[in-house]
Amino acid sequence: MKPISKKLLFVFLCSYCFISKAQIPDDEKNALLSLFTATKGAQWNIQWDLSQPVTEWYGVRIKENHVVGIELGRNNLTGILPKEISNLKKLEILNLSLNNLKGNFPKELLGLVELKEISLEMNNFRNQIPSTINQLQQLEILSLYNNAFTGVIPESLGTIKSLKVINLSGNYLEGTIPLSFGGLCNLEVLGLFGNKLSGVIGLNFDKLPKLYEITLAYNKFYGPVPEGIDVLGDLKYLQLQGNNFDSFDSLKNINKERLITLNTDSLALQKGADLFELEVVPEANTKGEELILE
Repeated sequence: MKPISKKLLFVFLCSYCFISKAQIPDDEKNALLSLFTATKGAQWNIQWDLSQPVTEWYGVRIKENHVVGIELGRNNLTGILPKEISNLKKLEILNLSLNNLKGNFPKELLGLVELKEISLEMNNFRNQIPSTINQLQQLEILSLYNNAFTGVIPESLGTIKSLKVINLSGNYLEGTIPLSFGGLCNLEVLGLFGNKLSGVIGLNFDKLPKLYEITLAYNKFYGPVPEGIDVLGDLKYLQLQGNNFDSFDSLKNINKERLITLNTDSLALQKGADLFELEVVPEANTKGEELILE
């Protein structure tokens, strides 16, 4: 018998390493199979070929023999997420946006403490965002917009210091912005557009120096526009329209090169236009448009 050549041995070892890396724990593979079954995988836009290694499954990211990412946005997932998803202990990214998923906020996610991103926007999730969401202390992105969440924004959300993006727009949330948000020093985007939030905003925005986008439009806020917005050096997008703010004094010193959207149906804005050298355009001409400070 001829000895195995070095070239063949190298190919064999490389193949062995590749196959080894393709392995994931059985409970993680079962979790993926449960996800496929529970969300009608046979009807997905891009399906998984279950005869292929997990590394070949669309939207699944593997690192060091563990599932670290599931990115199945706009893929026609339908139904309720299975409880087995709690077995994905190394999961860092979960993006299931623009699908037809329903049910409560998946409590199984709360034990996945390595999660950095939860993107569930534009589905049919409902009921309250759990107060125990602060178990996810590595979370950087929480995007739940355009669902049917109700109740108040959990105070505990403000204890997740790693958060960079909170987008809860397009739900049915009530109450006001938690004062605990003042501790989110890494927050860059705060999206609360189109809820049922109300009251005077007590949060001082100068505690959030990295914010570049604030969307508070179409709620029921009243009183003065909150303090500290004018000192945010990175601010580019500010949407306040569709509320009942009665004073814009806190925006006197805002950088006039920034792009701002303001509600023009407010008498207070009409009176305060001089503060910004802003020409107030009739509401009919500004619906959904942006006004630029000159």
